Parts: sequence; structure tokens; C-alpha cells
Amino acid sequence: MLSLVRLIPDQLEYGWKEAGAVVESIPKDVPASLAVCGMGGSGVSGDLIRGLLLHTSPIPIEVVKDYTLPGWIDNKGFAVVISYSGNTEEILSLWKGLENRKVPRLAVTSGGKLKKLAEEASIPLVAAPSSYPPRASIGYLFAPLLRLANHWNLYPDAKQELTATFELLRSRMSEWEDEAARLAELLKDSFPVIHSLDQRFAALGYRLVCQLNENAEVLAHANVYSEMNHNEIMGFEGGADEGIALIVLDPGDEFIHPRNRKRAEIVDRILPSSIPRLVIHAEGESRLERIFSLLVKGDLLSVFLAELRGVDPFPVASIERLKRELL
Repeated sequence: MLSLVRLIPDQLEYGWKEAGAVVESIPKDVPASLAVCGMGGSGVSGDLIRGLLLHTSPIPIEVVKDYTLPGWIDNKGFAVVISYSGNTEEILSLWKGLENRKVPRLAVTSGGKLKKLAEEASIPLVAAPSSYPPRASIGYLFAPLLRLANHWNLYPDAKQELTATFELLRSRMSEWEDEAARLAELLKDSFPVIHSLDQRFAALGYRLVCQLNENAEVLAHANVYSEMNHNEIMGFEGGADEGIALIVLDPGDEFIHPRNRKRAEIVDRILPSSIPRLVIHAEGESRLERIFSLLVKGDLLSVFLAELRGVDPFPVASIERLKRELL
């Protein structure tokens, strides 16, 4: 799994190029809305693009993780349907709903039924390489969304920022591995509670939870500022803080509302001093670099924690059992 994390910059570069001609075939008129349909490791790509564009997009961007489409989705909007395997049953159900409502769409997949359906309906399709775990394919799945946002001028600096992101990830990977190994030692016997300091980076907390779940077989919890100030901080008054370790995802002052920085400083004084605090700092200049630096650091942490716990990060036995029993 470590070797796959190291491939994330290559995946982003490949996905951007692979999406080029496909995205150019899509009308340049900005739709009324964008729905990204995806589950699990595929759906996280939608969470990331939503966060990236949260404060700047003139259209709503929502991520659908269900069998049934929300009522607001219609043919004035656009949908990106992502399933790495191409056989995710919730996504195939959403595809049928989009087809019934005649919603323009793009498919992103490595194969399976989704690929066949897109080809039969002459729907634009970006093909990802096959044979990887979905959670280890984030670059292949996210880059087409970024290219689409660039196509509609929702993120006009995408290409140059993506190039800077490749360079950052490649140049810093070995140092981040050392950092992640040290943090994993501190988390070995803990229940991680993850706090993102800005809504635009909330997807990174969720991503880290998912990676800890699947790679290291660890339960974890995530929340975001300032929402957690209105509920979660009260939970610590119950005294059930034994075994908890707090992980703070810090995107840097330029990407945090100053009131949330102040809130975080106060919360640090309120929470029990017995709880270990681990801060993961974003790196880079742009939002995109900050997002992917946190993502890669979190992925590395989950892999090193799996190693410390003696867990093989590849098998997902409970997920596979669930799929079998659903048949």
C-alpha cells in the first residue's frame, strides 16, 4: 500500500491527461448544478472537489452517496458518476435515475457495468487503470473532476496548481513518510478523533477516517470547525477521554477563518490535558497543494499504523462479506 500512496502524483498527472479530450467534448456552458455520485473511495473525490470550490463556485456542488437521487437534480444540471470498479450497486441505481431524468453526465470508472452502460448510451467516459483498490486510486478519480472544473472556468488556475502539486508531493514524499511513521507510533493504541480547522478541508478528515478504517482496521471519528464547537466539545465533559488521541488537520492561517483559529486555541485549553494532540500541517501555496499534502500525509499515517498493528492493508473482509450477502 505504501507504494500506491507514492503513486498519487503520477495518478493525478495521468488522470488529468486522460480526461482531456473527453472533458473537451462536454459543452462549455456552466450547468445549473453539479452532482458527483460516488461511494467510498470513489466518492471521496467528490468531497474533495466540493471543498476545493466551496467558497468560489457560482453553482452548488453536492456529493450523492445513496441509491436514490435528491429531488433537485434535473436536466439543467450535470452529474459525474464515479465508481472505480464500475459495479457499485448504489451508483448503478443512481445512473438509472439520471438516465430517467435525462441529466447530462460524465462517467469515471475502470470498467464493469458502468463502463458498458456509458458506452452503450454514448456518454463521455474517462477510463482509469484497473486492478487497484478504490481508496488507492484517488488521483485517477479526482483529476477528471478538476479538469471539468477547469473546463467550466470554475477553477481557472487548475493546470498550474496541479503541476505545482505534482512537484510538491514528489519532492516531500520521503520526509512525509518519516513524519507519518513518528505519528503512527503515537497512535498505536489510540482512538483517533480528527478535527479539520476549515470546512474546505473537512473532506480530509473524512478521508483519514476511511483510510484508518480500511488500511489499519481502526475506528476513528472526524469533525470540523466551527461545527464541533456547538456539540462535540460537550462530549468530553463526560470523562470518556481515555485512549483518545486528537489529530488536528491544519491548512494554515491563509485558509482558516481567523475566528476558527481563535476557537481552536480556546478548545485546546478546554479539552482534557490528558488527551495527546497531534497536528498535521498542510504544505504548499495553493488550496490544491494544501489539500493533497494533507491527504498524502493522512494516507501515509494509515499505512504506517497498519504496519505497527500487524494489519495487512489490502484485504477488506467485512466489505466483501457484505457484498456477497447482498447478492
